Amino acid sequence: MEILAQYGTLDLFWIGLSLFLIGMSKGGFPVGAIALPVLILVWPAQANAARSAVGFMLPMLCLMDAVALCFYWRHVQWGRLIYLMPATVLGVVVASFLFVSDEAAMIAVSDRALKIMIGLLGIVFVLYFAFKKWILRHIHASEPTWGKGAVFGFGAGMTSTLAHAAGPVMQMYLLPQQLEKKKFAGTSCAFFWMLNLIKLLPFAMLGRIQADNLKLGAALLPVIPLGVALGWWLTHKTEQKHYTFLIYAVLLVTSVTLILKAL
Repeated sequence: MEILAQYGTLDLFWIGLSLFLIGMSKGGFPVGAIALPVLILVWPAQANAARSAVGFMLPMLCLMDAVALCFYWRHVQWGRLIYLMPATVLGVVVASFLFVSDEAAMIAVSDRALKIMIGLLGIVFVLYFAFKKWILRHIHASEPTWGKGAVFGFGAGMTSTLAHAAGPVMQMYLLPQQLEKKKFAGTSCAFFWMLNLIKLLPFAMLGRIQADNLKLGAALLPVIPLGVALGWWLTHKTEQKHYTFLIYAVLLVTSVTLILKAL
């Protein structure tokens, strides 16, 4: 394709790998947290890499969510998501104005600050999950409430609109509920499917979805079902604990590198 000629082979490899990793995460295998920092680090136009990469990823995420739902539809716990959605929509609206809108120039977050925030979110992710088993072993499974839904829903809407980085927020909402892994993966998938569809409207209105990025995504489309299918297979066949240390280490190094690059 003509659009591919605008990118180097190495650029296409890393962008495709990022899509593949996020696809695996959508399939239930938790490696997607490292994908966006990697994508931002290798994005060709570094002057506005964070914003461009976030805009590029949204249509791809919508497609991944749809593919993943085909695998997990029967396992979705819809009742646990009802508590999240009102505050999630509010979070998307607030973040769209504060962090995405060009009209809000006085309070808009710069691309440099966006890189730092994404890096910090990655570090928080690592710290939280490094201690999660010590936290969760001392508590019983909790049930969702409107109060928890308001806090985590608003946080997810904000961080997802800012940097597609609501994974840790959603996991902190669902993990205390101690769901079986298929229900956990399916419920997460359904939430992000709804959330990303909601985000399409403000992103499109604010010009964050670019024609060239859509063409690039179309050219790399085959990696999406492959990534989702592999993630689904690994979720069912592999003991996740064997891979967690590597995942945390890669995420931590990538996030720190992203912050240092911004500074």
